[in-house]
Amino acid sequence: TSELHVSKDIDPFMTLCFMSLPVIPTYKLTDMGLFDVRSFSFVPLELNK
Repeated sequence: TSELHVSKDIDPFMTLCFMSLPVIPTYKLTDMGLFDVRSFSFVPLELNK
């Protein structure tokens, strides 16, 4: 972290882990699909040809 000039009071790796939580923001793209936090369910995605 010293090479990135990040304060020693901040853990950048924990910040990155927090940002990947599927509950932030309202819609989050996860490895399992698009997640809607308000309905707490995955959004079905369909492709129209």
